[in-house]
Amino acid sequence: MRTPSFFGYSRLMSILFLSLLISCSSGDGEAPPEPNSNPNQNLDLEPELEPEPEPVTQNDIGVVDDAVSGFMAQYGVPGVALAVSVDEKMVYSKGYGKANVENDIDVSPDHLFRIASISKVFTATAILKLVDDGLVSLDEPVFGPDGILGGDFGTAVLTEDELDITVDDLLLHASGGWGTSTGGDPIDYQPNLGASDFIEYVLNNWSLSNAPGEVFSYSNMGYWLLARIIEERSGEPYEAYLKGLLSPLGISSFRVTTFREDDLGANEVHYYGAEGDAPYIFTIASRRDGDAGVVISAPDLLRFLCAIDGAPERPDILTPGSIALLSETTELSNLGRGLAVWPEQQLTYFTGSLPGNRSWMMIAENGHTATIVLNMRRTDTSAFDNDLQSLLLNIVKDGNIPWQTDLNQF
Repeated sequence: MRTPSFFGYSRLMSILFLSLLISCSSGDGEAPPEPNSNPNQNLDLEPELEPEPEPVTQNDIGVVDDAVSGFMAQYGVPGVALAVSVDEKMVYSKGYGKANVENDIDVSPDHLFRIASISKVFTATAILKLVDDGLVSLDEPVFGPDGILGGDFGTAVLTEDELDITVDDLLLHASGGWGTSTGGDPIDYQPNLGASDFIEYVLNNWSLSNAPGEVFSYSNMGYWLLARIIEERSGEPYEAYLKGLLSPLGISSFRVTTFREDDLGANEVHYYGAEGDAPYIFTIASRRDGDAGVVISAPDLLRFLCAIDGAPERPDILTPGSIALLSETTELSNLGRGLAVWPEQQLTYFTGSLPGNRSWMMIAENGHTATIVLNMRRTDTSAFDNDLQSLLLNIVKDGNIPWQTDLNQF
């Protein structure tokens, strides 16, 4: 018998293997599953997580803290709060000293302070928001049959000049009277009169010294009237309208005070008088809302300022045109419709001063904004105001301060 050759044997085995392969592939025609390129894909394994980055926290800045503390020590100021933003990020917020000396309560950034005339910036903003919404026109008359507040004020007979006062005249402190340089400001007189009776009293007893638009005369009375216009056209009380406007910005501390000791807020500082101020801290006329009545924390005040600065990082509450009107000046003064302009320092600003408190705010073109609020003022020396102004100016203008620009506390 002849033994089969290796080639013949191999050929036979190939035919048998091919037959077996064909028989094994004669199923239902489904393609075989794709190979699993990741053998661990279906295993129940915990994925490796990236470690959470450490949160950025505020560090003390010695050059700032020393400047604030030095000013307080020099003038005997009990308490101060400061808030600073860089490119609309709140990079510093701090309290200094005592909110309540008698009870040894330290100032925190969240303490509420009266801000006095910085309230006017809120009022001007509210008026311009009504302008944006088509509810007010700047050239509308305030008084008379066609005026926003009407012409029926008891025994008052409106003069031609009074009938000519417009909303814009009030915003620009150009009503022709009711100011410190035009015969005095009536805002604190007859404190028990309601709004309509007080207007009647002013119209009967405080004549305008100039025609509207002729002179600048800083007027608390004018901004109190603007608050009444806000109420008339919005259909809401002044405080309620502003709260509704500010709430979407994350501002929760805004309120309006009546300047009475029993009206101090739960987290409001106590106020202290220097020299002759003490007897008047709680006797300011309660009507003073739109010109001086706002109480707010320093961080919330900063939030508001970053909503009227026209910068792109945070939303604004006014149109670009109305934001420009806030700081648009006339030949009468460097004060626009709510904000004063300091061209040499390339910034806008405003200040506030009443018995028991002092406040400053600045919005600089370099992207730095700051506010500082105090629970005492000094009127016995002009150096107090000059040094406070310089303190805040250095904070917004000194390019060597090591602000933590990777921090945003808004």
